[in-house]
Amino acid sequence: MLRRIEISTLCFAFSFSVLLIILIRYTDNVNYLPFIGRNVNLIEEIQLQESILTNYDGSPNIEKLLERTRREIKSELRNYNFTSSGVNRLEDLLLESGGQPKRSVIISSWRSGSTFLGQILNVMPANYYHYEPFFEHKLQISGPPLADKASKMVNNLLKCNYVDMEDYFEYRKRDLDQFTHNTRLWNICKHKLELCYDADIMNKICKLFPFQSMKLVRYRLRLVQNILEDHQLNIRVVLLIRDPRGVLQSRRHLDFCQKAPDCREPERLCADMVNDYVAAKQLMLDYPGRLKIVRYEELAFNPKGETLELYKFLKLGGLQSVEKFLYSHTNVKIAGVTSTYRITRDIPFKWKHLLDFKYVAKIQMACKEAMSLWGYRKAENATHMKSIEFYPVDQYVIV
Repeated sequence: MLRRIEISTLCFAFSFSVLLIILIRYTDNVNYLPFIGRNVNLIEEIQLQESILTNYDGSPNIEKLLERTRREIKSELRNYNFTSSGVNRLEDLLLESGGQPKRSVIISSWRSGSTFLGQILNVMPANYYHYEPFFEHKLQISGPPLADKASKMVNNLLKCNYVDMEDYFEYRKRDLDQFTHNTRLWNICKHKLELCYDADIMNKICKLFPFQSMKLVRYRLRLVQNILEDHQLNIRVVLLIRDPRGVLQSRRHLDFCQKAPDCREPERLCADMVNDYVAAKQLMLDYPGRLKIVRYEELAFNPKGETLELYKFLKLGGLQSVEKFLYSHTNVKIAGVTSTYRITRDIPFKWKHLLDFKYVAKIQMACKEAMSLWGYRKAENATHMKSIEFYPVDQYVIV
């Protein structure tokens, strides 16, 4: 009799736990319903999430793993309008089917909001995220001897070609951030890391995905000509710019910046900004419709509107999942240097109240040309800098 009571108690506890999990998930979904403006079938949504979050079970059967990933991608895109991406069906966007993915590359610099923008693109359903392939570099890649090798790596990654990339894999064995930010790849690899170090398997996994995005903060804009002229890629590029005063205020939180002149010195930052302006002007002439400029301040103050324009430029749909991300990441603050949970409207002008004016004056002196080209107003003195009337962002024109 006692044994029966124990079994009954265990069954009740298990059933109660399952019910509690479902109720918590139901609450989370309900909170988002008014924002995304549609009714969600709760059971269907939970089943979908369970499917997407299913992890690799350690099976050596790679074909079984790939087939399950194909099913999960189709689940993510079950309501996707492929005509928004200029095609009629999923297979038109898959390398394994002879199609061409929609590819995008973000070019920026340290602490310019690129992690936030990268995640905006990564919440796109079935997106494969090439996160910071040059993460180990402490210098900007702008010319020889690194530029040719770096450009070849960018090209290979976007074509899902991991062959002969031993250096790429070697660093990622020491720093898993490169994989964990690629959420869909990490979901496959996290229980068997050897999968992420096998070039042949990585080639096959990458070719399953219809959308690819990449974020680069150590690779200057003029170098993207090498990938823009490759018709097989049909790449679109986003240049993310931020007020150098805000960038340098944010970089104070990076330990490596204190030892890296490329990261610490305003002269180097603003020389890159000038060079990016010159490169943007030429690339817009040579490759019309393939480059979009986003200023961080405008993205922070109007995340939904700017994201809508960005997705149109990149020919992406899937805005419902993006709206959910923006709602959760722009209205609450979670501490951390790389955290993307911010009250975004509070971020762009924090430097006005955190930096000493003597340091701001030094930045403005070194960055006079860059600020003029990219439309950032000068603070005249400490009182002017901290005043409500001083709005640092002005118009700019690429001429």
